Amino acid sequence: MKKIVYFSHGLSANGIETFLVNVLKKIDKSKYEITVIIAIDEGVECLHEKAVADLGIRVIYAGDLDAPKKKLQYIKNVKKILSAESFDIAHSNMDLLNGITLSIAKLCGVPVRICHAHTSKSQYKPQGALAKVKKLIQKLYYSVMKTMILRASTQLLACSDSASEYFYGTHKSKIVYNGIDIIDFKETLIEKDKYLINFGFSEDSLQIVSVGRLSTVKNPLFALEIISEFAKIRSDFKYIWVGDGELRAEAEKRANELGIGDKVIFTGVRKDVKEILLCCDCFLMTSLFEGLPFSLVEAQAAGLPCLVSDVVTREADAGLVEYFPLEKSAAAWAGELDRILSSPKGAADSRLSLFDISHTVAQLEEIYDK
Repeated sequence: MKKIVYFSHGLSANGIETFLVNVLKKIDKSKYEITVIIAIDEGVECLHEKAVADLGIRVIYAGDLDAPKKKLQYIKNVKKILSAESFDIAHSNMDLLNGITLSIAKLCGVPVRICHAHTSKSQYKPQGALAKVKKLIQKLYYSVMKTMILRASTQLLACSDSASEYFYGTHKSKIVYNGIDIIDFKETLIEKDKYLINFGFSEDSLQIVSVGRLSTVKNPLFALEIISEFAKIRSDFKYIWVGDGELRAEAEKRANELGIGDKVIFTGVRKDVKEILLCCDCFLMTSLFEGLPFSLVEAQAAGLPCLVSDVVTREADAGLVEYFPLEKSAAAWAGELDRILSSPKGAADSRLSLFDISHTVAQLEEIYDK
């Protein structure tokens, strides 16, 4: 039985961590002894930690990374864990911090070290009086981390071509899509009217939904501008944002300023994203960039037409995505949203099967078993 250690920032609701949880649920646990090391302080609640532990998988809290001193302690903790056991495989899903985790794994003698790229650009933009200095430091950090990744990894994986290019440049990698349980979407039956009443919504209205962290990269304030313009076209709708983040208070305030506070609900982090998607009519994504958005794949599995910014990776399209220029006005986006909602509903095509978690896990197990 091979021993695998996965590295993750946490086990929360974001795309990367949900992807990892899906893998852990599906992987053949009779073949692998699995440990997950998360960058979370002991005692801090993680959304999926119990679900993972219930699978018989060990979860180790190695400490948060929110201060320089804590980063050093995290490195010491990881080194101690890896030195104490003989792991066969280290699979890291921590963006550029993979350079650190995999370098420690190499130092501790882990023979197979896998870097998994999940993003196509950094979401951090230095601002303020020292922005230029911060930008130079940031550029140096990226260069060092990418060099460490290439030196420490024995296998390079990416969720999309753009993520591969961002992480590895011209170095060859294997594309492994962020998988979901497509069968579960097909077999889940929802009484829409009863489910929507939990949000105070009526089945008679159209439900537009966005899923993601309320952060700059997801561009939620522009999404609200679109909804404001859409409200000038028609009134028979509600807008749901599933997720939480640092921009939540600002987004709630902006919705009220735009006069659409009664049209919008911010659900916070939810465990029933699948059920919410199955109750909706259209998916809206205004992101500034994405690696390969997990939520967009889920939306298509739920059969939703998707209006998405044109910077989002094309690999995520399984037949239900309409790409729209990000530089277009909110009014133009609202017009396109109206057109999509007024059109006959389509269905995802055969490309959706590429995102099935069974396919993803089969790819990973093939790598693990070499």
